[in-house]
Amino acid sequence: MSSPHDGSLPAAADLMSVLDGLPVMLTVTEGAELRLVAMSAIVQTLAGRPDWFGEPLGEVYPELVVQGMVDGILQVYRTGQPFSAPEWRVELFDGPDGKVTEAFVSWTAVPWTRPDGSIRGVINIAVDVTDQVVARRRAEERAAEAGQLYRQALDVVGQLQQALLPATVPVLPRVDVAARYLVAGEAQSAGGDWFDVRPLPGGRVGLVVGDVVGHGVAAAAAMGQLRAVLMHALTRTGDSAAAVTELEAFAESVPGARSATVVVAVLDPVAGLLEYVTRGHPAPLLVSKGEGRQLLGSGGGPLGSRTGGPVQRTTLAEGDVVVLFSDGLVERADRPYSEGLDELTRLAQLATAGQLWPTGISPSAVDRICADAVELLTRRGFDDDVTVLAVSLQPEVPKLRTSIVATADDLPGMRRAVRDWLAALRVAPDDELALELAVGEAVDNAVEHGFGHLPTGTVIVSLRLDSDGRVRVRIDDDGIWRPAASGSHRGTGLGLIDSLGDDLVVDGQPTGTTVTFSRRLSRPLLTGKAATTPRTAPISPTQQYASAVSGQPPVLRVWGPVDAVAAARFRQELSTHFRGGAVPLTVDLTGVTHLTSVGVAALADLLRTGEQAERSVVLIASTGSPAAFVLDLVGLPRQPTRPPSDGAGSPPGA
Repeated sequence: MSSPHDGSLPAAADLMSVLDGLPVMLTVTEGAELRLVAMSAIVQTLAGRPDWFGEPLGEVYPELVVQGMVDGILQVYRTGQPFSAPEWRVELFDGPDGKVTEAFVSWTAVPWTRPDGSIRGVINIAVDVTDQVVARRRAEERAAEAGQLYRQALDVVGQLQQALLPATVPVLPRVDVAARYLVAGEAQSAGGDWFDVRPLPGGRVGLVVGDVVGHGVAAAAAMGQLRAVLMHALTRTGDSAAAVTELEAFAESVPGARSATVVVAVLDPVAGLLEYVTRGHPAPLLVSKGEGRQLLGSGGGPLGSRTGGPVQRTTLAEGDVVVLFSDGLVERADRPYSEGLDELTRLAQLATAGQLWPTGISPSAVDRICADAVELLTRRGFDDDVTVLAVSLQPEVPKLRTSIVATADDLPGMRRAVRDWLAALRVAPDDELALELAVGEAVDNAVEHGFGHLPTGTVIVSLRLDSDGRVRVRIDDDGIWRPAASGSHRGTGLGLIDSLGDDLVVDGQPTGTTVTFSRRLSRPLLTGKAATTPRTAPISPTQQYASAVSGQPPVLRVWGPVDAVAAARFRQELSTHFRGGAVPLTVDLTGVTHLTSVGVAALADLLRTGEQAERSVVLIASTGSPAAFVLDLVGLPRQPTRPPSDGAGSPPGA
């Protein structure tokens, strides 16, 4: 704990030396301005500036202001009450090079008092627990991979509520949507909060957040009934006021529904118009041009009060963000309700501008609000369930249209274009895998069926996201499809496409063939920090098919796409290394970036031959990988664990 003052007593110098040698982050601040009077060596190194003495903590570490630590220290100074947080996440600019360090600390702040008992300042001690937090998270991920991570504390009521609430939000062409739901505590049964997002006719979007009083079975049951009736009315009428009128009439006969609150909004993204009705519920928050404010409510009381105000309207511009929330987000026993609203407004402004965390910022403002802002609002605990629904007007999602030559060289580029288009939409991993597979299967069919007897041809891939949340896919080729030969493995691809999408139509003409289908896209609810790690393939999707064999019994490792171009080679390698069932065979598909029906057919034949020859065949595909998705879809057995590495863990030439 070095100090710029000279003449310290030897005993004090020895104590400072001991403290500097401890692996703790110690700061001492003085007065209401939190001026630094002492820092341990670790903290001084992080500050990277020698002139820290006497400076306000918030000026030396400005990042700690928006991350809440400065407010916590100031609260200790004002109240004299100590504060402790076991795993407080911080991000600090590390030294003069500007490198950002993310850490988790067990932080304790206690008042520094004078002999007369008055408060002079605050002593802060933080111990780095980043390694423990990272280790725990890795253990949780391994448990999830093995299927061993279960929510042991989840009671029957919580399971019921989880089943009643949506697990995803729709992906829409003009409206960016994110949502988050938090249960108040493990010891408390889940309550009656709910939310909904529903595409409506004419490109409009219905938005709902509601709250049933109480917890337990009655609250969950009432919530489920109200949600179903409200969404039916909103979908049928497309009008927020009419839907609420029907809901209020229905609530009269539902036990536990009286005193429930709700905000119902209809957003027209083309006109930039938001119409909404509140019944005893907080009005939405609007962030526009960097400024946040709570909109006016309708003035009506909760359901059952027989009081209702007029429909409220406001106009939105591109980039504006609207936040619907339950009062559990801002209501605390230790502060006025207005302070909670002010804090939400401030954090929503900062999150919209991307100013809450210096690293890992999601490109989406609504993600940042539902993850980062909610994290800061709830990190000291919350007394009631929290529901947040954030929407933002955005430019219309552009269509994807790519034309390729039906060759091995062009197929990886097509898959990359589809993958990049989906990644920009932040779709759920299952939707991303399903659509990549379905599009790839359709293109493979064109290559195999339409051009198998021709030198080459052209395939045009088009994807369009419609206002109902469905992506419309169209594949055009100028080949001539031939019927599958009797006994061949062809013809299963269309069945696979049909299982992954809806409205499949194959229109074959002498001049070419058109395949169309659709799939509704969704986005998972946010559960933590907005920074998301996109699903990554084990290798670049532009790499060609590759394989390697090692060990006895043999392990065949495969990388890259197993598509129509690579199918013959893949089937030949399976046959060669299995030797007709003479030896057991393990096929490691972890590195496969694309597995189509021709590859599935080859694997199914391999398993069948193994059963007949009474030789084991093991398929390896880690959970979440493209190969695992396909194998689970078609019902072929797999193991998630890769065989022990023998030096063949990378594709040849990598």
